[in-house]
Amino acid sequence: MRTQKIQVEIGKEYQSDSTIVVDINQIPYPTAVYIPSKEEVILNRRAYETLGMNEGEVFDLTTWRKINPFLGDCYKKLNVDIVNDQKMHVILLNGKHEIMNYSLTRIDNPALGKVYIIHFLKASEKYSVASISSLYSVKEEVAKLKPYLNRTGKNMHENLMKKYFREESQQLTLDDLVYYEKELRIIQKAYPLLSHREVILCGLLVNNMDSKDIASITNRTLDAIFVTIHRINKKLNIINKKQLVDTLKELVNKEIDHPDTITASYSKNK
Repeated sequence: MRTQKIQVEIGKEYQSDSTIVVDINQIPYPTAVYIPSKEEVILNRRAYETLGMNEGEVFDLTTWRKINPFLGDCYKKLNVDIVNDQKMHVILLNGKHEIMNYSLTRIDNPALGKVYIIHFLKASEKYSVASISSLYSVKEEVAKLKPYLNRTGKNMHENLMKKYFREESQQLTLDDLVYYEKELRIIQKAYPLLSHREVILCGLLVNNMDSKDIASITNRTLDAIFVTIHRINKKLNIINKKQLVDTLKELVNKEIDHPDTITASYSKNK
Protein backbone atom coordinates (compact mmCIF):
# COMPACT_ATOMS: atom_id res chain seq x y z
CA MET A 1 0.00 0.00 0.00
CA ARG A 2 1.37 3.42 -0.96
CA THR A 3 1.88 5.69 2.02
CA GLN A 4 1.86 9.45 2.28
CA LYS A 5 5.24 11.17 2.32
CA ILE A 6 6.00 14.52 3.95
CA GLN A 7 8.69 16.87 2.68
CA VAL A 8 10.71 18.78 5.24
CA GLU A 9 12.63 21.73 3.83
CA ILE A 10 15.76 22.90 5.60
CA GLY A 11 16.16 26.67 5.70
CA LYS A 12 19.01 28.53 4.04
CA GLU A 13 20.36 29.58 7.43
CA TYR A 14 21.66 26.03 7.77
CA GLN A 15 24.53 24.56 5.78
CA SER A 16 22.22 22.30 3.82
CA ASP A 17 19.23 23.77 1.97
CA SER A 18 18.02 20.45 0.62
CA THR A 19 14.67 18.73 1.22
CA ILE A 20 14.17 15.67 3.40
CA VAL A 21 11.35 13.29 2.46
CA VAL A 22 9.80 11.40 5.37
CA ASP A 23 7.28 8.58 5.08
CA ILE A 24 4.41 9.34 7.47
CA ASN A 25 4.89 5.91 9.05
CA GLN A 26 8.46 6.87 9.99
CA ILE A 27 7.15 9.55 12.36
CA PRO A 28 7.63 8.02 15.85
CA TYR A 29 4.26 9.06 17.32
CA PRO A 30 0.59 8.93 16.28
CA THR A 31 0.13 11.52 13.53
CA ALA A 32 -2.81 12.74 11.47
CA VAL A 33 -2.68 15.08 8.48
CA TYR A 34 -5.94 16.93 7.89
CA ILE A 35 -6.51 18.59 4.51
CA PRO A 36 -9.74 20.68 4.64
CA SER A 37 -9.74 21.45 0.91
CA LYS A 38 -9.90 17.73 0.10
CA GLU A 39 -11.95 16.74 3.17
CA GLU A 40 -9.33 14.09 3.85
CA VAL A 41 -7.54 12.76 6.93
CA ILE A 42 -4.33 10.77 6.51
CA LEU A 43 -3.10 8.63 9.43
CA ASN A 44 0.11 6.80 10.15
CA ARG A 45 0.26 3.29 11.64
CA ARG A 46 0.57 4.53 15.20
CA ALA A 47 -2.45 6.77 14.74
CA TYR A 48 -4.57 3.88 13.48
CA GLU A 49 -3.61 1.87 16.55
CA THR A 50 -4.31 4.74 18.98
CA LEU A 51 -7.71 5.44 17.39
CA GLY A 52 -8.68 1.75 17.49
CA MET A 53 -8.87 1.50 13.69
CA ASN A 54 -7.56 -1.05 11.21
CA GLU A 55 -4.54 0.09 9.24
CA GLY A 56 -5.62 1.45 5.85
CA GLU A 57 -9.20 2.00 6.99
CA VAL A 58 -10.72 5.22 5.63
CA PHE A 59 -11.19 7.85 8.33
CA ASP A 60 -14.91 8.67 8.33
CA LEU A 61 -14.75 12.45 8.67
CA THR A 62 -18.55 12.88 8.48
CA THR A 63 -19.15 10.56 11.44
CA TRP A 64 -16.22 12.07 13.34
CA ARG A 65 -17.74 15.56 13.03
CA LYS A 66 -21.14 14.26 14.05
CA ILE A 67 -19.90 12.70 17.30
CA ASN A 68 -17.37 15.49 18.01
CA PRO A 69 -19.20 18.59 16.71
CA PHE A 70 -17.08 21.07 18.69
CA LEU A 71 -13.83 20.09 16.96
CA GLY A 72 -14.74 21.86 13.73
CA ASP A 73 -15.06 25.19 15.51
CA CYS A 74 -11.77 24.61 17.34
CA TYR A 75 -9.60 24.47 14.24
CA LYS A 76 -11.49 27.28 12.49
CA LYS A 77 -10.93 29.61 15.44
CA LEU A 78 -7.19 28.98 15.66
CA ASN A 79 -5.31 32.26 15.59
CA VAL A 80 -1.84 30.69 15.81
CA ASP A 81 -0.04 28.23 13.56
CA ILE A 82 1.37 26.03 16.31
CA VAL A 83 -0.42 24.61 19.37
CA ASN A 84 1.51 22.54 21.91
CA ASP A 85 0.55 20.02 24.60
CA GLN A 86 -3.22 20.51 24.83
CA LYS A 87 -5.88 18.12 26.14
CA MET A 88 -9.22 17.34 24.55
CA HIS A 89 -12.00 14.87 25.19
CA VAL A 90 -13.02 13.00 22.03
CA ILE A 91 -15.30 10.13 21.10
CA LEU A 92 -13.54 7.69 18.80
CA LEU A 93 -15.21 6.13 15.78
CA ASN A 94 -15.57 2.89 17.76
CA GLY A 95 -17.59 4.78 20.39
CA LYS A 96 -14.88 4.84 23.05
CA HIS A 97 -14.29 8.07 24.98
CA GLU A 98 -10.71 9.23 25.42
CA ILE A 99 -8.81 12.23 26.74
CA MET A 100 -6.13 13.02 24.17
CA ASN A 101 -2.97 15.06 24.53
CA TYR A 102 -2.22 16.74 21.22
CA SER A 103 0.01 19.24 19.45
CA LEU A 104 -0.61 20.60 15.97
CA THR A 105 0.91 22.81 13.35
CA ARG A 106 -0.92 24.61 10.55
CA ILE A 107 0.89 25.17 7.27
CA ASP A 108 -0.03 26.76 3.95
CA ASN A 109 0.52 24.59 0.90
CA PRO A 110 0.39 26.17 -2.60
CA ALA A 111 -1.65 23.29 -4.00
CA LEU A 112 -3.75 22.22 -1.02
CA GLY A 113 -4.26 25.41 0.97
CA LYS A 114 -4.20 25.07 4.74
CA VAL A 115 -2.96 21.72 6.04
CA TYR A 116 -3.02 20.61 9.69
CA ILE A 117 -0.45 18.14 11.07
CA ILE A 118 -1.59 16.75 14.42
CA HIS A 119 0.43 14.62 16.83
CA PHE A 120 -1.60 12.99 19.60
CA LEU A 121 -1.51 10.42 22.37
CA LYS A 122 -4.02 9.01 24.83
CA ALA A 123 -3.55 10.91 28.06
CA SER A 124 -3.52 7.68 30.08
CA GLU A 125 -0.58 6.36 28.02
CA LYS A 126 1.65 9.21 29.18
CA TYR A 127 1.64 8.00 32.75
CA SER A 128 2.79 4.53 33.77
CA VAL A 129 1.96 3.07 37.15
CA ALA A 130 5.66 2.64 37.92
CA SER A 131 6.60 6.23 37.09
CA ILE A 132 3.77 7.73 39.14
CA SER A 133 4.52 5.41 42.04
CA SER A 134 8.19 6.40 42.11
CA LEU A 135 7.27 10.07 41.73
CA TYR A 136 5.05 9.94 44.80
CA SER A 137 7.69 8.07 46.78
CA VAL A 138 9.96 11.04 46.22
CA LYS A 139 7.13 13.37 47.24
CA GLU A 140 6.67 11.52 50.54
CA GLU A 141 10.39 11.64 51.30
CA VAL A 142 10.59 15.37 50.57
CA ALA A 143 7.54 16.00 52.76
CA LYS A 144 9.41 14.54 55.74
CA LEU A 145 11.85 17.46 55.60
CA LYS A 146 9.20 20.11 56.27
CA PRO A 147 9.26 20.03 60.13
CA TYR A 148 13.02 20.75 60.10
CA LEU A 149 12.89 23.77 57.78
CA ASN A 150 12.86 27.46 58.66
CA ARG A 151 10.40 29.88 57.03
CA THR A 152 12.53 30.30 53.90
CA GLY A 153 12.99 26.55 53.60
CA LYS A 154 9.26 25.94 54.02
CA ASN A 155 8.51 28.44 51.25
CA MET A 156 11.02 26.69 48.98
CA HIS A 157 9.44 23.34 49.92
CA GLU A 158 5.97 24.61 49.04
CA ASN A 159 7.15 25.95 45.67
CA LEU A 160 8.81 22.64 44.85
CA MET A 161 5.66 20.70 45.71
CA LYS A 162 3.58 22.99 43.50
CA LYS A 163 6.04 22.79 40.65
CA TYR A 164 6.52 19.04 40.54
CA PHE A 165 3.31 17.59 41.93
CA ARG A 166 0.45 19.91 40.98
CA GLU A 167 1.18 20.95 37.42
CA GLU A 168 -0.67 19.28 34.56
CA SER A 169 2.64 18.35 32.93
CA GLN A 170 3.41 15.90 35.74
CA GLN A 171 0.20 13.96 36.22
CA LEU A 172 -3.45 13.77 35.32
CA THR A 173 -5.46 15.75 37.85
CA LEU A 174 -9.15 15.91 38.66
CA ASP A 175 -9.29 18.90 36.31
CA ASP A 176 -9.13 16.38 33.47
CA LEU A 177 -12.39 14.88 34.70
CA VAL A 178 -14.25 18.01 33.67
CA TYR A 179 -14.48 16.27 30.27
CA TYR A 180 -16.63 13.62 31.97
CA GLU A 181 -18.83 16.14 33.78
CA LYS A 182 -22.08 15.09 32.09
CA GLU A 183 -21.58 11.41 32.93
CA LEU A 184 -20.53 12.20 36.50
CA ARG A 185 -23.61 14.33 37.13
CA ILE A 186 -25.89 11.61 35.76
CA ILE A 187 -24.27 8.93 37.93
CA GLN A 188 -24.26 11.13 41.03
CA LYS A 189 -27.94 11.96 40.60
CA ALA A 190 -28.94 8.34 40.06
CA TYR A 191 -26.81 6.92 42.89
CA PRO A 192 -26.60 9.48 45.73
CA LEU A 193 -25.21 6.84 48.11
CA LEU A 194 -21.91 6.78 46.22
CA SER A 195 -19.04 8.89 47.50
CA HIS A 196 -17.33 11.43 45.21
CA ARG A 197 -14.41 9.03 44.67
CA GLU A 198 -16.81 6.21 43.76
CA VAL A 199 -18.69 8.46 41.32
CA ILE A 200 -15.42 9.43 39.64
CA LEU A 201 -14.42 5.77 39.30
CA CYS A 202 -17.83 5.00 37.76
CA GLY A 203 -17.34 7.86 35.31
CA LEU A 204 -14.03 6.41 34.19
CA LEU A 205 -15.48 2.89 33.90
CA VAL A 206 -18.37 4.08 31.76
CA ASN A 207 -15.82 5.61 29.39
CA ASN A 208 -14.13 2.24 28.89
CA MET A 209 -11.01 2.87 30.98
CA ASP A 210 -9.56 -0.34 32.37
CA SER A 211 -8.64 -0.75 36.03
CA LYS A 212 -4.90 -0.37 35.40
CA ASP A 213 -5.34 3.01 33.69
CA ILE A 214 -7.71 4.18 36.43
CA ALA A 215 -5.16 3.23 39.08
CA SER A 216 -2.48 5.12 37.16
CA ILE A 217 -4.26 8.42 36.63
CA THR A 218 -5.80 8.51 40.11
CA ASN A 219 -2.53 7.52 41.82
CA ARG A 220 -4.04 4.50 43.56
CA THR A 221 -3.04 0.86 43.63
CA LEU A 222 -4.78 -1.70 41.46
CA ASP A 223 -5.97 -3.47 44.62
CA ALA A 224 -7.52 -0.22 45.87
CA ILE A 225 -9.45 0.10 42.59
CA PHE A 226 -10.74 -3.47 42.90
CA VAL A 227 -11.83 -2.83 46.51
CA THR A 228 -13.68 0.35 45.47
CA ILE A 229 -15.45 -1.46 42.62
CA HIS A 230 -16.48 -4.21 45.07
CA ARG A 231 -17.82 -1.56 47.48
CA ILE A 232 -19.80 0.11 44.68
CA ASN A 233 -21.26 -3.25 43.58
CA LYS A 234 -22.33 -3.94 47.17
CA LYS A 235 -24.03 -0.54 47.50
CA LEU A 236 -25.85 -0.93 44.19
CA ASN A 237 -26.67 -4.64 44.63
CA ILE A 238 -24.68 -5.52 41.50
CA ILE A 239 -22.92 -8.87 40.97
CA ASN A 240 -19.65 -7.98 39.21
CA LYS A 241 -17.68 -5.34 37.32
CA LYS A 242 -19.14 -6.25 33.93
CA GLN A 243 -22.70 -5.83 35.20
CA LEU A 244 -21.67 -2.54 36.82
CA VAL A 245 -20.23 -1.17 33.57
CA ASP A 246 -23.27 -2.33 31.57
CA THR A 247 -25.63 -0.74 34.12
CA LEU A 248 -23.72 2.55 34.10
CA LYS A 249 -23.62 2.72 30.29
CA GLU A 250 -27.34 1.98 30.05
CA LEU A 251 -28.03 4.71 32.62
CA VAL A 252 -25.88 7.33 30.89
CA ASN A 253 -27.12 6.54 27.38
CA LYS A 254 -30.76 6.60 28.50
CA GLU A 255 -30.34 9.98 30.22
CA ILE A 256 -28.50 11.51 27.25
CA ASP A 257 -31.28 10.34 24.91
CA HIS A 258 -34.11 11.20 27.34
CA PRO A 259 -33.03 13.84 29.91
CA ASP A 260 -34.64 13.99 33.33
CA THR A 261 -35.76 10.36 33.31
CA ILE A 262 -33.14 8.98 35.69
CA THR A 263 -34.25 6.17 37.96
CA ALA A 264 -31.81 4.47 40.28
CA SER A 265 -32.17 0.79 39.51
CA TYR A 266 -30.56 -0.28 42.79
CA SER A 267 -33.40 1.28 44.83
CA LYS A 268 -35.88 -1.26 43.47
CA ASN A 269 -33.75 -4.11 44.75
CA LYS A 270 -33.75 -2.95 48.37
